[in-house]
Amino acid sequence: MLANLLGGDLVKSVGGIIDSLHTSQEEKDNAKIKLKEIEAQINKTQSDINLADSKSVAGGISGMLQRSWRPLIGMSCALAIFWEYVLKQFLMFIIATFNLETAPLPELDVGTLMPLVISLLGMSGIRSFEKFKGVSK
Repeated sequence: MLANLLGGDLVKSVGGIIDSLHTSQEEKDNAKIKLKEIEAQINKTQSDINLADSKSVAGGISGMLQRSWRPLIGMSCALAIFWEYVLKQFLMFIIATFNLETAPLPELDVGTLMPLVISLLGMSGIRSFEKFKGVSK
């Protein structure tokens, strides 16, 4: 029963053990309360870690990567789309026009790229909507 109420594999395992013990109902209730307190403390600790991470002013390459991983992913997607739909097409035109012998141009897997691009655009749209509604600052 407790395993169904609480999430997480560890909590489910411990909850299943508590439910299967042959102890009094009061002892089971106390153990369940203690387990909920431990889970709340774990969630609070993770929240504190996330908050400290978001406020980090770390310098150097690690700080730059920590603050700019989303823009880097966005720029990577933009460059890949630019290559596939613009630059490569012009290069192919020039190669065909002047009958140049070259190695084949690299092909990017757009079928894998587009879901990432669409999800990034969707998340930015949601974020813009939240800012417009005043949900987050």
